[in-house]
Amino acid sequence: MRVISRRSGDDVQVFDEALEPLRIFPLPPDVWTWSVSSTRDALVYATDDAVVRIGPDGAERWRFELGPRGEHAGSFLLDAVFSADDTLVWVYAPQTEAGRGDEDEWIVLDAATGEPRRRFPLETAGQGGGQHALRDGRMLLDVGEGQDGARVFLAAPDGEPHEFDWYDRVPIGVAPDESQLMTIDHGQDDVAFHDFPGGEVRFRLAAEEFGADSIEFGGGYLDDETAIVVVATGDEEWRHFRVGTRTGEILGDLGIVTMEPDDLEPLGDGTYVITDTDGTLRRM
Repeated sequence: MRVISRRSGDDVQVFDEALEPLRIFPLPPDVWTWSVSSTRDALVYATDDAVVRIGPDGAERWRFELGPRGEHAGSFLLDAVFSADDTLVWVYAPQTEAGRGDEDEWIVLDAATGEPRRRFPLETAGQGGGQHALRDGRMLLDVGEGQDGARVFLAAPDGEPHEFDWYDRVPIGVAPDESQLMTIDHGQDDVAFHDFPGGEVRFRLAAEEFGADSIEFGGGYLDDETAIVVVATGDEEWRHFRVGTRTGEILGDLGIVTMEPDDLEPLGDGTYVITDTDGTLRRM
């Protein structure tokens, strides 16, 4: 099951499968992305110019410096994620926007020491990135290039990145059996389900088919057979639809209310987590 964690003030709280608090990690106030190891005893986070690993006691174990930003650096967001077996940390570094070079980098670090294992140059000018760890050690990366759309890559630590041949899709999740990928159009007009890792589209559903104005960047795979698609309606509320991942059939509205469109977190085992209005997590 996926590791469940939430920001709480200046800390990240990690939960066990029963949603009981397990551990608290300190986090700088200006950091909003992090990754917890599958063993739940380590956390990595990224600042504008470094990646940091902290241990179960909250102490810093290592720091990987990327160097100072350029004088005219724009807004950007580093991303650091543990590999599925916790042996590596993959880092997307938007070096172009940071004024540190003419190409972005995808960097593979040794999770124990922070030493670089591989550095992949990417011909992108990203403002941020998101990563999805796969069981066999590969990593999926989407790079957001603002109005220019999104680019998606797949790589193994000992191979070269493969770029998918579409520039307008944002990955939302990989099916638990890793045979399928869910993406949303960069303009939020539709959701698509692809064969994975090939990328061929199995079916596509437009926002209008849900009676909605747009598809939100949220949801994901409830299990191998069912996904949750989050849509926005004209009254600024979000609805959550179940979709059959084999047929493309819209199976119905969950009938729940969330604080934000991305608050619902599918766990891949048929359940999902949402946050109550008092901040309490609920598994349903």
